[in-house]
Amino acid sequence: MLNDLKKNPGTRIILLGALANLLLAALKIAGGIVGRSTAMVADGIHSLSDLLTDVVVLFTHKIGQLPADENHPYGHGRAETIGATLVGAVIIVAGLGLAYNSWKIISSGVFNIPLIPAALAAVVSIATKEILFRYTRTVGEETNSPSLVANAWHHRSDAFSSLAALVGIGGAMAGYPIMDPIAAILVSIMIIKVGYDISFRGLSDLMDTALSEEETRRIATMINSLPGVIHTHNLRTRRIGGDVLMDVHILVDHEASVTEGHHIAEGVRRKLIRTMDTVQEVLVHVDTEDDDAFESIYWANRGYLEKQVDPIIASMKDIQERTHLRVHYHHGKTTLEVFVKMKEGVDPDEANSVIRELKEHLQTIEHVSEVRVFIDTNLN
Repeated sequence: MLNDLKKNPGTRIILLGALANLLLAALKIAGGIVGRSTAMVADGIHSLSDLLTDVVVLFTHKIGQLPADENHPYGHGRAETIGATLVGAVIIVAGLGLAYNSWKIISSGVFNIPLIPAALAAVVSIATKEILFRYTRTVGEETNSPSLVANAWHHRSDAFSSLAALVGIGGAMAGYPIMDPIAAILVSIMIIKVGYDISFRGLSDLMDTALSEEETRRIATMINSLPGVIHTHNLRTRRIGGDVLMDVHILVDHEASVTEGHHIAEGVRRKLIRTMDTVQEVLVHVDTEDDDAFESIYWANRGYLEKQVDPIIASMKDIQERTHLRVHYHHGKTTLEVFVKMKEGVDPDEANSVIRELKEHLQTIEHVSEVRVFIDTNLN
């Protein structure tokens, strides 16, 4: 446990926040009772509810930090997103509860005059929660944890809640008791807004919302600048917790070999992962033409072409064997490249005649637009 706390600052700050909530709840409830402030008692109960939020955040944060496994090949980052969404929902409920209680006080017309202990409890709560907000937000941003960032804003909302109680207590002590519930309603609106923003971001991540248009353009520009990439299209991104997954199509030279295309794609993948800390994985699809423009599936596949080419070559007595067959697909046309080895004793003039004859035969194959024939002189 101690090793986990040392290695994981996120766990440490969550437990610290939980301890602070427990102590503040006791302080505020006691201060509210002694200081005759219903607002401070309610704020203390609010702090008790924060303990539940801390448990949710701790649970989802620890799950989110687990490495990828067979059942979760992209990791467990969604748990963090779920945690952030739940925290946002709790903040909204807390804000609505505070507004409702404040409105009940205004409607009743019965106001208490708080005492100094209630004000002191509010001051301690505001200072403690603001410190927790800044520390938790820093750790959340450094560890790229959305649930920790959400919990940080929960601490800030608690500070607002205590601030509302302090303003109300001060106003009531100054002779304006209605200021307490009015200030509480205004701050509750701010709390609800914070909860809405956090929940909205969480739900957006759960819906696989893409990165911003500006970020997407920046990524596309980076990819287009890499060696071997002619153009990029179909760039798609989505968030999983604090990580980003993306897939993209890149256009390369249609004469490039499979291994060259793979090399270019791997260069793109590694560049994005190295450059962007939040990118967990990139799937790069290699195109030799923009398949958004037209159908890129061709009828003449390798199996069909081999069945057509090999009998023709076997019928030509001066050819020893076919060594390679390559197929290029580009702009709706199929180009066939055939490499053959000549039999011993065939002179260059005869070889040229054989190649011309072979090319004429191959050009009669249906669905083939262009034929290239090469003599393989490799002795190995």
